[in-house]
Amino acid sequence: MEALAGADLSLQAPALGLSADDQGRVPVRFFNRDYLVSNTGVQALGGAPAPLDHQSVLAHYLMSQGRKTLTGEFLPIGRLTGVASTGASPSDSLIVPLAANFGDNYGLFARAAERIGGRAEGRAPSGGESWLFPALPFFPVRVVFFEADDEFPAEIKVLFDSSAPAFVAYECLELMELVLVEELMGAAGL
Repeated sequence: MEALAGADLSLQAPALGLSADDQGRVPVRFFNRDYLVSNTGVQALGGAPAPLDHQSVLAHYLMSQGRKTLTGEFLPIGRLTGVASTGASPSDSLIVPLAANFGDNYGLFARAAERIGGRAEGRAPSGGESWLFPALPFFPVRVVFFEADDEFPAEIKVLFDSSAPAFVAYECLELMELVLVEELMGAAGL
Protein backbone atom coordinates (compact mmCIF):
# COMPACT_ATOMS: atom_id res chain seq x y z
CA MET A 1 0.00 0.00 0.00
CA GLU A 2 2.99 2.26 0.56
CA ALA A 3 4.06 1.84 -3.07
CA LEU A 4 0.48 2.40 -4.23
CA ALA A 5 0.45 5.79 -2.47
CA GLY A 6 3.15 7.07 -4.83
CA ALA A 7 1.99 5.37 -8.03
CA ASP A 8 0.65 7.29 -11.03
CA LEU A 9 -2.39 5.11 -11.62
CA SER A 10 -3.81 7.36 -14.33
CA LEU A 11 -0.66 6.70 -16.38
CA GLN A 12 -0.72 2.89 -16.01
CA ALA A 13 -4.49 2.37 -16.24
CA PRO A 14 -4.79 2.76 -20.05
CA ALA A 15 -2.05 0.15 -20.60
CA LEU A 16 -4.29 -2.27 -18.70
CA GLY A 17 -7.45 -1.34 -20.60
CA LEU A 18 -8.72 0.75 -17.69
CA SER A 19 -9.30 4.44 -17.16
CA ALA A 20 -8.91 6.71 -14.17
CA ASP A 21 -11.54 9.20 -13.09
CA ASP A 22 -10.78 12.89 -12.53
CA GLN A 23 -9.56 12.08 -9.00
CA GLY A 24 -7.07 9.45 -10.23
CA ARG A 25 -9.18 6.51 -9.01
CA VAL A 26 -9.40 3.44 -11.23
CA PRO A 27 -12.53 1.27 -11.28
CA VAL A 28 -11.67 -2.36 -11.92
CA ARG A 29 -13.63 -5.62 -12.00
CA PHE A 30 -11.95 -8.59 -10.29
CA PHE A 31 -13.64 -12.00 -10.46
CA ASN A 32 -17.00 -10.34 -11.11
CA ARG A 33 -16.66 -7.88 -8.20
CA ASP A 34 -16.18 -4.14 -8.60
CA TYR A 35 -13.41 -2.22 -6.85
CA LEU A 36 -12.00 1.27 -6.87
CA VAL A 37 -8.20 1.52 -6.69
CA SER A 38 -6.60 4.81 -5.69
CA ASN A 39 -3.45 6.10 -4.06
CA THR A 40 -5.17 5.68 -0.70
CA GLY A 41 -5.98 1.99 -1.19
CA VAL A 42 -8.49 -0.46 -2.63
CA GLN A 43 -12.18 -0.17 -1.86
CA ALA A 44 -14.97 -2.53 -2.80
CA LEU A 45 -17.90 -0.79 -4.43
CA GLY A 46 -21.19 -1.27 -2.67
CA GLY A 47 -19.83 -0.91 0.82
CA ALA A 48 -18.40 -4.40 1.37
CA PRO A 49 -14.87 -4.47 2.77
CA ALA A 50 -12.18 -5.46 0.27
CA PRO A 51 -10.42 -8.65 1.41
CA LEU A 52 -6.67 -8.22 1.94
CA ASP A 53 -5.74 -10.75 -0.75
CA HIS A 54 -7.92 -8.83 -3.25
CA GLN A 55 -6.30 -5.56 -2.19
CA SER A 56 -2.82 -6.96 -2.68
CA VAL A 57 -3.50 -8.42 -6.14
CA LEU A 58 -5.26 -5.27 -7.35
CA ALA A 59 -2.53 -2.95 -6.06
CA HIS A 60 0.22 -5.02 -7.71
CA TYR A 61 -1.76 -5.30 -10.93
CA LEU A 62 -2.34 -1.53 -11.16
CA MET A 63 1.34 -0.84 -10.50
CA SER A 64 2.60 -3.48 -12.94
CA GLN A 65 4.43 -2.94 -16.18
CA GLY A 66 2.01 -5.29 -17.94
CA ARG A 67 0.51 -4.31 -21.26
CA LYS A 68 -2.46 -5.48 -23.33
CA THR A 69 -0.51 -8.42 -24.73
CA LEU A 70 -1.70 -11.98 -24.25
CA THR A 71 0.03 -15.02 -25.69
CA GLY A 72 -2.93 -17.41 -25.61
CA GLU A 73 -0.63 -20.06 -24.13
CA PHE A 74 -1.96 -21.15 -20.73
CA LEU A 75 0.42 -22.74 -18.24
CA PRO A 76 0.31 -23.87 -14.62
CA ILE A 77 1.86 -21.46 -12.16
CA GLY A 78 4.94 -23.66 -11.69
CA ARG A 79 5.88 -23.31 -15.35
CA LEU A 80 5.62 -19.51 -15.30
CA THR A 81 8.69 -19.14 -13.12
CA GLY A 82 11.04 -20.23 -15.88
CA VAL A 83 12.34 -23.06 -13.72
CA ALA A 84 11.57 -26.55 -14.94
CA SER A 85 9.90 -28.52 -12.24
CA THR A 86 9.04 -32.12 -11.71
CA GLY A 87 6.33 -32.96 -9.27
CA ALA A 88 3.90 -30.64 -7.55
CA SER A 89 4.42 -26.92 -7.23
CA PRO A 90 3.95 -25.23 -3.84
CA SER A 91 0.75 -23.59 -5.10
CA ASP A 92 -0.88 -26.97 -5.86
CA SER A 93 -2.00 -27.14 -2.25
CA LEU A 94 -4.00 -23.94 -2.77
CA ILE A 95 -6.30 -25.59 -5.30
CA VAL A 96 -6.80 -28.92 -3.49
CA PRO A 97 -10.13 -27.70 -2.03
CA LEU A 98 -11.54 -27.35 -5.55
CA ALA A 99 -11.27 -31.05 -6.36
CA ALA A 100 -12.23 -32.00 -2.82
CA ASN A 101 -15.45 -29.96 -2.93
CA PHE A 102 -16.41 -30.05 -6.61
CA GLY A 103 -14.83 -33.28 -7.84
CA ASP A 104 -18.03 -35.32 -7.79
CA ASN A 105 -20.34 -32.45 -8.76
CA TYR A 106 -19.45 -30.75 -12.05
CA GLY A 107 -22.88 -29.06 -12.11
CA LEU A 108 -22.15 -27.30 -8.82
CA PHE A 109 -18.77 -26.20 -10.15
CA ALA A 110 -20.34 -24.89 -13.39
CA ARG A 111 -22.96 -22.85 -11.53
CA ALA A 112 -20.33 -21.36 -9.20
CA ALA A 113 -18.03 -20.61 -12.14
CA GLU A 114 -20.79 -18.72 -13.96
CA ARG A 115 -21.58 -16.68 -10.83
CA ILE A 116 -18.04 -15.32 -10.71
CA GLY A 117 -17.86 -14.54 -14.42
CA GLY A 118 -16.51 -17.82 -15.81
CA ARG A 119 -17.37 -18.89 -19.34
CA ALA A 120 -17.49 -22.53 -20.43
CA GLU A 121 -15.13 -23.18 -23.35
CA GLY A 122 -16.04 -26.82 -23.91
CA ARG A 123 -13.76 -29.82 -23.96
CA ALA A 124 -10.05 -29.07 -23.61
CA PRO A 125 -7.54 -30.94 -25.78
CA SER A 126 -6.37 -32.63 -22.57
CA GLY A 127 -9.85 -34.06 -22.05
CA GLY A 128 -11.24 -31.95 -19.21
CA GLU A 129 -13.91 -29.28 -19.31
CA SER A 130 -12.32 -25.86 -19.84
CA TRP A 131 -13.53 -22.60 -18.27
CA LEU A 132 -12.15 -19.11 -18.86
CA PHE A 133 -12.34 -16.45 -16.14
CA PRO A 134 -11.67 -12.81 -17.03
CA ALA A 135 -10.14 -12.29 -13.58
CA LEU A 136 -8.85 -8.83 -14.54
CA PRO A 137 -8.65 -6.96 -17.84
CA PHE A 138 -6.00 -8.65 -20.00
CA PHE A 139 -5.45 -11.21 -17.25
CA PRO A 140 -7.53 -14.33 -17.90
CA VAL A 141 -7.37 -17.50 -15.83
CA ARG A 142 -8.29 -20.88 -17.29
CA VAL A 143 -9.57 -23.76 -15.19
CA VAL A 144 -9.71 -27.30 -16.55
CA PHE A 145 -12.02 -29.67 -14.67
CA PHE A 146 -11.36 -33.39 -14.95
CA GLU A 147 -14.19 -35.42 -13.48
CA ALA A 148 -13.43 -38.49 -11.41
CA ASP A 149 -13.77 -41.85 -13.10
CA ASP A 150 -13.15 -45.50 -12.21
CA GLU A 151 -9.39 -45.08 -12.45
CA PHE A 152 -8.59 -41.51 -11.43
CA PRO A 153 -9.87 -39.03 -8.83
CA ALA A 154 -11.20 -35.63 -9.90
CA GLU A 155 -8.56 -33.07 -10.74
CA ILE A 156 -8.81 -29.33 -11.33
CA LYS A 157 -5.99 -27.41 -12.97
CA VAL A 158 -5.58 -23.63 -12.81
CA LEU A 159 -3.69 -22.11 -15.73
CA PHE A 160 -2.48 -18.58 -16.46
CA ASP A 161 -1.67 -16.91 -19.77
CA SER A 162 2.10 -17.04 -20.11
CA SER A 163 2.13 -13.21 -20.08
CA ALA A 164 0.92 -13.20 -16.44
CA PRO A 165 4.36 -12.57 -14.86
CA ALA A 166 4.47 -9.23 -16.72
CA PHE A 167 1.44 -8.16 -14.70
CA VAL A 168 2.10 -9.49 -11.21
CA ALA A 169 4.84 -11.22 -9.24
CA TYR A 170 4.81 -14.97 -8.62
CA GLU A 171 3.45 -14.45 -5.10
CA CYS A 172 0.47 -12.57 -6.54
CA LEU A 173 -0.21 -15.46 -8.92
CA GLU A 174 -0.49 -17.66 -5.86
CA LEU A 175 -2.88 -15.11 -4.35
CA MET A 176 -4.88 -15.18 -7.61
CA GLU A 177 -5.25 -18.96 -7.21
CA LEU A 178 -6.33 -18.50 -3.61
CA VAL A 179 -8.88 -15.82 -4.57
CA LEU A 180 -10.23 -18.06 -7.35
CA VAL A 181 -10.70 -20.92 -4.87
CA GLU A 182 -12.36 -18.62 -2.32
CA GLU A 183 -14.66 -17.09 -4.93
CA LEU A 184 -15.72 -20.46 -6.37
CA MET A 185 -16.33 -21.92 -2.93
CA GLY A 186 -18.29 -18.85 -1.85
CA ALA A 187 -20.38 -18.85 -5.02
CA ALA A 188 -21.23 -22.50 -4.37
CA GLY A 189 -22.17 -21.81 -0.74
CA LEU A 190 -19.35 -23.97 0.58
